Amino acid sequence: MAAPRAPLSRRRRAGVALLGAGLLAVLAAPTLPAWRTVYPDGVDLRPGGQLTWVVLPWALVSGLVAVVSLVRAGPSRWPWRDASRGLLVSTVLAGGVVTAALWYFSATDPYAEEDGMVSTGPGAATLLALLGCLLIPLAGSLPDDPPAPVPVDHEVDGTTRRSGLPPTS
Repeated sequence: MAAPRAPLSRRRRAGVALLGAGLLAVLAAPTLPAWRTVYPDGVDLRPGGQLTWVVLPWALVSGLVAVVSLVRAGPSRWPWRDASRGLLVSTVLAGGVVTAALWYFSATDPYAEEDGMVSTGPGAATLLALLGCLLIPLAGSLPDDPPAPVPVDHEVDGTTRRSGLPPTS
């Protein structure tokens, strides 16, 4: 019979939930439209499967770092948490810049304007993939749980009590 395990800390429970939500978002993104362009006679939707080859490697690298950060504890976790933070910041910057550049160049495309393009912009898959790629490194960059209170003896009204512990009757 296996020995009972200690319950997961709040950081690990929250990290596992964020990691799962991020991976689910990344895996669900290819089923939705990635880019939407509106013309007077209809709407052109680009499939979200085009995002898979860009988003999936980034999500897997971020996920690997996040898992190692969630598994480790103490000083051996610090480099992995910092790596997750770096991936989080670079995801925000790179994802935002790439999406904005694609949006700008799509909106100012002279050939699309000749065809009568009314508007263009990212679809649900792009936004869901960006959200998933943000949640994954966020899971690994969560701070450590606060340490448990250390009981300290002190005297109150001539009675010795311990702080940090619930009162005994």
